[in-house]
Amino acid sequence: MIAGDFNLILEAADKNNANLNRRNMGRFRRFVDQLLLKDVYLHGRRYTWGNERATPTMEKLDRILVTVEWETMFPYCFLQPLSSGISDHCPLLLSTNAATHIKRRFHFEAWWKKLPGYLDAVSTAWTCPLQCSDPFTVMDVKLKRTARELQSWSQPNRGADQVATATGKNDCAVA
Repeated sequence: MIAGDFNLILEAADKNNANLNRRNMGRFRRFVDQLLLKDVYLHGRRYTWGNERATPTMEKLDRILVTVEWETMFPYCFLQPLSSGISDHCPLLLSTNAATHIKRRFHFEAWWKKLPGYLDAVSTAWTCPLQCSDPFTVMDVKLKRTARELQSWSQPNRGADQVATATGKNDCAVA
């Protein structure tokens, strides 16, 4: 786990205006991808820093980056912002064993494409037959299946085939 004020953003949505340094943003994203790190989702706040001006610039500079192994060890982690009257940064509180079970939002990781088995996982989820003709429902079900398949596939030592074999579940079950 790496935590702190990185003074860099990962994506354009991490800043409240269009004044972006895309070169530095790309370098930071490549660094995170090369180390196979994931950004822990921050609940309750989008930005962690503001310049406290009349027309403020706000950015998500403070973050916690973890490996898949760390996330597996602490599956119920919960990152929340705190308030501070003495800093222009938002302190972060990371609970590694949150009592409430929060449904995690699916987040695609760009580095997954580089790993063996990625295309097989996507293909397995996408090509399962459906008993529905409504194109919007078909798209919704296929996207949900793909997200579920990629989440299962991305967990270390638990590929999609192993999960299906261990649980006896059909990969083509409707979401």
